[in-house]
Amino acid sequence: MKKRLLWLLLPAIALPLLFNLYNDTPSDGRPAPTQIREGEEEGKSDAREAWIEAMHRSAPGTDWKSLEYQNQMARQRGQLETRNDCSEGTVAEGWLSGSWAERGSNNQAGSVFDIAYDPTTDELWLLSAGGSLFQGDLDGSSWAPVNQALRFNQGMLEFIDGPEGRRMLAFAGRIPHYSDDDGHTWTPATGIAHADSWGTSYSPKLVSGENQAVFVLAKPDYWTALKLYRSDQDGENYEPIHTFSTHETGRLALSRPHHTESLWAAEKTEQGSAQLFQVDTGTGELTPAGQAGALNFGSARANLQGYAIGDSLILYAYAKPADAGWQVLRSTDGGSEWEVRGELPASPWEVGLFISPENPDHLYMGEVEAHRSLDGGATWAKINDWWAYYDDVANTLHADIMRFSAFRKADSTAFTLVSNHGGLSVSYDNLETVQNIGLAGLNVSQYYSVRTDPTNSRYVYAGSQDQGFQRSRDFDEPGIPNFNQVISGDYGHIVFSNEGEELWTVYPGGWVTYYRVPKTGNLTASWEVISADESVWLPPLLSSPFPADNAVYLAGGNADGGPGSYLIRLEPTGQEIQASQSDFDFKSASVGGELTALAASSLDYNYWYTATSNGRFFYSADGGFTWEQSLNFLPEGHYLYGQAIHASTTQEGMVLLGGSGYSNPAVYRSDDHGANFTPMSAGLPPTMVFGLAATPDEQYFFAATEAGPYVYPVEAGQWFYMGGDCAPAQTYWSVEYVEADQTVRFGTYGRGIWDFQLDPEVSVAAVPAPPAFRFGPNPAQEWVDVQLPEGQWDITLTGQNGQIVQVWKQQSRTARLSLPAVPGGLYALQIQNESGQMRVQKLVIAQ
Repeated sequence: MKKRLLWLLLPAIALPLLFNLYNDTPSDGRPAPTQIREGEEEGKSDAREAWIEAMHRSAPGTDWKSLEYQNQMARQRGQLETRNDCSEGTVAEGWLSGSWAERGSNNQAGSVFDIAYDPTTDELWLLSAGGSLFQGDLDGSSWAPVNQALRFNQGMLEFIDGPEGRRMLAFAGRIPHYSDDDGHTWTPATGIAHADSWGTSYSPKLVSGENQAVFVLAKPDYWTALKLYRSDQDGENYEPIHTFSTHETGRLALSRPHHTESLWAAEKTEQGSAQLFQVDTGTGELTPAGQAGALNFGSARANLQGYAIGDSLILYAYAKPADAGWQVLRSTDGGSEWEVRGELPASPWEVGLFISPENPDHLYMGEVEAHRSLDGGATWAKINDWWAYYDDVANTLHADIMRFSAFRKADSTAFTLVSNHGGLSVSYDNLETVQNIGLAGLNVSQYYSVRTDPTNSRYVYAGSQDQGFQRSRDFDEPGIPNFNQVISGDYGHIVFSNEGEELWTVYPGGWVTYYRVPKTGNLTASWEVISADESVWLPPLLSSPFPADNAVYLAGGNADGGPGSYLIRLEPTGQEIQASQSDFDFKSASVGGELTALAASSLDYNYWYTATSNGRFFYSADGGFTWEQSLNFLPEGHYLYGQAIHASTTQEGMVLLGGSGYSNPAVYRSDDHGANFTPMSAGLPPTMVFGLAATPDEQYFFAATEAGPYVYPVEAGQWFYMGGDCAPAQTYWSVEYVEADQTVRFGTYGRGIWDFQLDPEVSVAAVPAPPAFRFGPNPAQEWVDVQLPEGQWDITLTGQNGQIVQVWKQQSRTARLSLPAVPGGLYALQIQNESGQMRVQKLVIAQ
């Protein structure tokens, strides 16, 4: 069960008082930016990572990560490696013309990992969580992307002496790469390969001097034992020099102590004790060091840090004994004896302990917050509370610490960099003070959902990873707008209700937040599902298709706290949200699947569609009252994870379903409301489809995918990559068509928002208006929503014998009619205006 701050237990009426209305950012009381679990570190075990892995369903033996890496490598050969002017032109092999534009956020940086610095040129380089390579200055004034055609993995960003000057090293496709032109073009090194998505390379260490070499730990798949690889060919080829006895990455660590060219390894046994090795950097031979078992990690991962002073070597590690807290351990005799120096204030994340190269007594540790010790780990002080960031963005650390890095300028000025989920900060005084250098131009926002306000396209909203729910009021201006962070945390699946006037979004685990005045206001109310079966990490939302129904539907979970996966209806009532749910359990009906995608038809409000995590599709013809299943609708869809549904706005019954497409087509089409499907994936590489959209006439369909942005011109009958030479290689999570601006708007996980504006010459035909008289649900119980043509209408409910049951006089175009208490059965709903125009529709009233 997820943990949450106690403020969520306050009455919903108090929530708006907890926010700073002046600067659009919260100053007190907000959900923690990261879900914190006792004894867990950020990594593979995190719920988000498990969700991402489950989403990319594929057949056994299919390595989806390698397939996506191959997509990138194939594309970068024909792409520009640096930012260009993105001028107008054609994409999709001439099937579509327009121009790309980067649209922000310009001031809300996303997560940053690895850092490199060259003191001779005073240049700073970094890798973002989205995998882009940026370069800038230490004052934060000149950030610019260097390479966004490849998506680099975290773990390595280093300079070494290459054959023609400085050479840059990084991981991409989970294997080492090298670049001799400052990161513009890259060549994969040889010697390391992966066989499944668990294959990895990590913990790179560089040794300079006479025996310059690069060392890396790697394994090809989950179960194969880890090996230590060495490259003495300037990072071009790696050869295995030692095989360890474990396949678990948490049981091995490499360390190159400060001020030495030596290399150490720590291997954790099943019992938690450690064996230290010293690595001969010339031959690669490992020699046991210290005293075996003198260091015991307990339940902590293997870790080791060192600092050399003359001939003396100080080693540090942290441990978690079964009967004690998190301890800082130190050895001054090469690992033979260890003393407990003090206790850590929290469990360290993967960033672990970091020793300042300026002083062996200065230690830093990272988790949600950063901590430092100036006495060798005996006592610790927090740099700042995570929530303090929102009152002083320029001079405090954002939550979630990813890396500590330390360098010296050419004039010997020492500084420390702290990578975090809000960008990058620099300190010149051992973290006594910090300065945020990612406030402008470090455009690496990680967005799950981007939506344009349906009532005013000047306003755009974004749900991000750890940079909260954001909004911008500047999309009527050219350039890269700023965004304001309304509330911290992770948010996705932004939807609107009340004809676009009100907004809803969801936090991991099913905490739904509601904004009555989204353009300027803050959180109005919230509701959280807490049940035996939690839903997917970011459960989808669906706006009620009935125009007079100010409600949304959440893919549960169980609103009553029990097991199952239900469609939960949420309706605002004052400062609270009222929840109810249908009786249909999608988890039971799909044999274990969870709801992962929701949609409804705008042509007939009664047709609703859902998809599940195990490739099942459900459709309802009566507004969600009853459901039918397309059971394993195609053999090749066995590994589909349904993530996106597009219900046609021009052709009744047409539905597109997108999802994981590594072992089957990624997109399917149905022309009978989902009863049968055929593949619609021609032109798509093996990839994951996260979002689908279309022009109003549906002559062009658009897909947001793991492999980038794609377009399907109906006349061409296949998908085309539409990124051209401009759009970055990122995971594209969301897509929408903004009719007011004739723009396709994409949200990316790592490079913010990117717009493709269609040329005026691109024909987007006028679409016939949908039926003027629509109503639902049908069957109905307590109420029925109607949409009427302009004018004054009499609405009459009659029984099968023609007897008038009730008459309503209606002038507004949308209305909710409360049904009288009558026996269940078949009735007729008749509308008639002053001119005698009449329409009659059948209505079933359920008991």
